[in-house]
Order: sequence, then structure tokens, then C-alpha cells
Amino acid sequence: MILMDEEGTQYHAHVFNQNFSRFRHLLKEDESYIVIKPNMVAVTNGFSYTGHKQTLTLDWKSILKKCDDFSGPVNGFMFVDFNSIIEQTCPRDTFFDVIGQIVSFRPLETSNPVASKHYIKLTLSNLDSVHLKVIIFGSQAYQMSEYLQNNPTVNCVVIVMQFLKLNIWNGIGEAKSHFEVTKLFINSDIYEINEFKNKLKCKDNFGITEKSITTLQSYSSSYTDDFKGNFPLKTICEITKPIKEMKFLLVASIVNIRRNLPWYIIPINVQDCTRTIGLTLFDREAKRLLNISAYELKKIHDAAGDSDGLFPMQLNVLKNSKFGFLVDITEYNVNNYNNIYTVLRVAEDMSIVSELESKIELMSIQSVSLNQVALESDDVVQPVQRDVISQTDESFTPSTVDKSTDTSPSKISMEKLVDFGLEFWVHVLLFFIALILILQFVLV
Repeated sequence: MILMDEEGTQYHAHVFNQNFSRFRHLLKEDESYIVIKPNMVAVTNGFSYTGHKQTLTLDWKSILKKCDDFSGPVNGFMFVDFNSIIEQTCPRDTFFDVIGQIVSFRPLETSNPVASKHYIKLTLSNLDSVHLKVIIFGSQAYQMSEYLQNNPTVNCVVIVMQFLKLNIWNGIGEAKSHFEVTKLFINSDIYEINEFKNKLKCKDNFGITEKSITTLQSYSSSYTDDFKGNFPLKTICEITKPIKEMKFLLVASIVNIRRNLPWYIIPINVQDCTRTIGLTLFDREAKRLLNISAYELKKIHDAAGDSDGLFPMQLNVLKNSKFGFLVDITEYNVNNYNNIYTVLRVAEDMSIVSELESKIELMSIQSVSLNQVALESDDVVQPVQRDVISQTDESFTPSTVDKSTDTSPSKISMEKLVDFGLEFWVHVLLFFIALILILQFVLV
């Protein structure tokens, strides 16, 4: 439970199973109680649901009585500014609440066999027109989806979400629900929503803003669209240097799966016709390909006593298979000169892969016909040999060398330097031999 006193202070509270029968008939949401002799202990697990450093337990000596004159706040909302979520300056170790107008949403996503992982994604706008992305899971996702389906003509939908957690995606802060803890108020007749709508009216002389809610494509229909020309198509040798932030398409085969992975990522090496590079495949995409999560794979691995043989065996179905990848070079990659990039999407559909390969072949033919330059020309850019970076759950650190078949510029330069050095010393040696012969002739 989450309890709130008359001053608005919230406490995480619970009842252990052996004592629950004593309080079962009393405990109801939105009811007020006098709590006598609760057991208070410090929060030790690092995450506090309410930000309060103590948790309250109803045990065998606790007494609960109905309270008819509670004078505290009704809901005890603790709204945070959208910018603080986006910039990740909001509380990371506790819940927070948001209020905003829905400006867009994607239909309910139900591809996961576990209903609690079904979700709906919304974009909310606050009174300053700052947009925040929110993801809602489980029963609240169904509640939200049902409301939007049943009220297609309602343009102004203001919601309050209570007890949300911070979620970071691609370096940007978002808000997400937390199992069944999160509470959802949709256009409810409560003071906070009514006040928000009144402020919207003040901003619009003609009444409530007539912003129609945009329905975005579902992920199932938009998934393949990412591979149909919205992003540039690259070969590996073109992107070995993280020069600028960008998203691009890549066609490559998985040639190696590294074993030093946390539960939520699978580090892979991929190869195309130009060279090899390391990528990070996150759990969502891995599960689409393997039908098993990285977390479940790690559990199998741990149960087998960390056997090196078992874990890769589960993943070998991916090896030597060719895929289309939507890859992201982030600000982190650029600032840290890190060329281990994140995979955003994977396309296993051979029609997509073949179409991308045809485009690469066409690009190659055009490049040859338009750029006929000598191999020694300064215009020819040689790929740079880079270290593969092995991921941990908190940082990126250099590890094994990328086994590219390309010859690196450093190797080419060294060969030229060695050739030049040999030639120089040969000339020096010949000079001294000639000098000795001349001295012998003079002395004689």
C-alpha cells in the first residue's frame, strides 16, 4: 500500500500474509484510517516508493480504526515538471506524478504473450507546450486504450498519472508506469484536471484548444517502414568513425556473439563485404529473433554453472545469418569516439534484406563509374582499424581487436616507412664502401 497522512506525507506500507486476515475487511483504497502502533523500519533496498526513508508495517500489535474526519489532501499528487523528466533531473529513486493533455498515441501493443507487458505509448503536452513521452503497461494500458476507442470525438483528453518511474530511451527521459502501482485518471472530475482545463481555456479565447489527438501507426505496421528509405544506407567501412550523430541502415551477417554480456544486451559482431564491426543488440530486438529474452538466456547460462558452451549454443541460430539493421550513432559515441553502436531495429524478412542489398550493389556500381581514381590518390579514404568495445551494464571499455580483413592505414604507412628505411641504409652502405675503396687507392 501507499498511505498518506494529513500533512500529505506518503509512506510505503504493507501487511505480511500471516496478519492480513486481521485487516482484510478494513483495507480499501481511498478510505481513511487511524493507525495505532504501526511498525516503522528504514528503507534498505535503495528504492523508496514515496521518497520517505521509512516503511510502515501493520503487524500483530497494530490497530486500525476508520477515520471520518480526515482533513488532509485527497490524492496527494506530487507533479514534476516535464523538462525535469526529459533532462533526467527528476527523482530517480522514487515515484512522481504527471498531468498533461494527450496529443498523440500509438495503438495498444499486445505482441508479448504476457498481458502485463502489453503497453500503449502516449505523448502528453503541458501548459507550456512541452511534450513528454509516456509508456503505460498492463491493465492501465487497456483502460487508456478503451477510453480512446470509445471517445474518438473528444479532442481534449487530460490525464493524471500517479506513481510513475523515470525511463531513459536514447538518452532522453520518459515516464513509465510501474506494474499495478500506477494510478490513472482520464478526464476525471477532480480538482487538478478541472484546473488544467480552465488554464487551457484561458490560453485559447475560443474555448478549450481544438487540438485533435493524432493516432500514430502501431509498431507492427511501422516496423518495416524504418527500412523503406527514411534513413541512409551505409556499409561498415563508411561508419567506422563516429563523426556525427545519425541513424542509418546496414545489411550484415552476424559472425560472432560475445559472451561478456549483462542480462539486457547481446553484444554481436557483424560483417558485410567491407569489414567487421561490433553492435549492441538489446533485449527487445533479441527476443523478436530468438523467442526468448536475454534475461531468460542468462538464467539458463547461470543454472548451467556459467558454462561457455551452453550460452552461445542458444544463440547460434543467429550466427552467419544476414539481417537488415537500423543502427544509431548517439552523442555518447561521438563524444567518446566509441564505435560500438546500438541496434534500434532488426529486419529478418528476406525481401527487405534483398531489397537493401540491391540498393548497395547499385550504389557500388555508381561509385565505381563516377569515381575512377588511382589507388594511391589522396581521395581514397582507407578504413581505420578500431578496437571492438565490450559492453558492461554501466560503461563501455576497450577489449578485443576487431578482426577486419581490411588493411589499416597504420599498416600501410609502416610498410612504406620500412621500404624507405631499407633504401636509405643501402645507399649509406654503398657510399662507405666507395669511400673505403677510394682511400685504399690514394694510400697505394
